[in-house]
Amino acid sequence: MEALFIVLNDLTFMDDILEKFVDLEIKGATIVDTQGMAQAIIQKDGGGLGIFSGPFYKALKNDNNESKMIFTILPDTYDKKHIIQEVREILEESKRAVIGFMFTMPVSGIYPIKSKHLE
Repeated sequence: MEALFIVLNDLTFMDDILEKFVDLEIKGATIVDTQGMAQAIIQKDGGGLGIFSGPFYKALKNDNNESKMIFTILPDTYDKKHIIQEVREILEESKRAVIGFMFTMPVSGIYPIKSKHLE
């Protein structure tokens, strides 16, 4: 199993990604509000002077500050490369400079947590 993480800065495409997950029979995902280090520094000191510069900085400073992290567990039977390619194809339409990024991590097990009172 692997966990697929998508840090998404262009939220225009979040629903499309989730619909694609359903099409690909991905059983569930968790969505978390996120903020990157660069945005935190820009907000803190009013500009991140000296740390960030150039076109990347301009894109961050003028960009919407919202971002989300979508993560899901992919069983070994899923074609991870195909799923990643499908997400990339959805995001190709974005006109933003900083769309986000994806990564995977191995998962050795999943351990549901249940209340003793509900058993």
